[in-house]
Amino acid sequence: MSSEPTLSGRYFDGESGNAQPVEIVLYNDHFLIRSSKKEFRWEYRHTKVAAQPDTETRLSNRHFPDAVLVLPSTGASALKKAAPEIFDGRRERRRITALISGLVIGAGIVTAAVFIGVPAASGPLARATPKDFEMRIGSNLAAQISILYKPCGEADALEILQPVLNSMAEKGDVGFPIEFRFVKSRGPNAFALPGGQVMATSGLLDAIGDDQEAFFAVMAHELGHVRARDGMQAVYRNAGLGITLDIITGGSGAAQQLVLLGGQLNQLRHTRIQEAAADETAIEIMTAMNLDPSALSRAFEAISASAPDEAQSENNEKKYPSWLRSHPNTEKRIENARQHQKSGGKPPLTSEQWQTIVRTCHAAQKGLADKETTQSE
Repeated sequence: MSSEPTLSGRYFDGESGNAQPVEIVLYNDHFLIRSSKKEFRWEYRHTKVAAQPDTETRLSNRHFPDAVLVLPSTGASALKKAAPEIFDGRRERRRITALISGLVIGAGIVTAAVFIGVPAASGPLARATPKDFEMRIGSNLAAQISILYKPCGEADALEILQPVLNSMAEKGDVGFPIEFRFVKSRGPNAFALPGGQVMATSGLLDAIGDDQEAFFAVMAHELGHVRARDGMQAVYRNAGLGITLDIITGGSGAAQQLVLLGGQLNQLRHTRIQEAAADETAIEIMTAMNLDPSALSRAFEAISASAPDEAQSENNEKKYPSWLRSHPNTEKRIENARQHQKSGGKPPLTSEQWQTIVRTCHAAQKGLADKETTQSE
């Protein structure tokens, strides 16, 4: 017969769902739970109070995660005298504090990696990315963008335009086959996704009007981003938040896709250095095409003039529409493009062909204007 303090209680093993009457024998650093068939050793340092209703105390143990030991109030009082550390909560608080600290440190390491390490390495990562993989990413993002911005344009207009863009890409050594499309949007915009996907809005055509050289200057600028693989770099930069959200949401991939799509729709936010390099590539391509490189400055000015509501702020400080606001130092870049002015050769398209391009999204553009008028009324 044990001379150690002995208590009575009920034991749930977590398997059968039935309570077993047990005897609890208290020792210096542990207690034994004895039933008619088995005996379990629960060390005090691994035991904690799971719940404490009015008439009983329920205990759990780290090494028996599914089991629960239930003591009546009198038995709990005796256990509290033998092992007060089970009841004072300090050990559990220390454990939780250590766990939280570890999580915070781990989150800091992950955050530093995805928000500092990945962006810093985005250039080398983009250059090391296989081109066929980048093209698949670009196609996927283009399909997602087309859900929000519906494609527009007749097939004959795209057939006229595609050979010119192919020639520009070849002369600029872009390194990717160019897949071009127009999308419906009143905002004058153009952007290059990874892998040779290039888009222009119907609003850009309205802004450019009859100046086909200005349009091709914008396209040459976007081809500069394609050649430098700036879109892929932006994907890596934008991936940080998406990775973090995927960790939080269980890794479904939906958060990552949402953030990447948001990055594309926000003009990929190229850096000043990338924008300057794309301008230089545009000048190089326009020169190789025997077109006037300063048409890029005319494109900037036409886009700015096409958005009068955005062109001036309340204090008359000059502002620029969305495409230009995503491209810093606009005034300086307009002046730089002007310095490369030269007499261009014969435009790549005839007047009739260019008018086909201009009219290609006209119905879509008119529909957007009518819709906005109806909503304002």
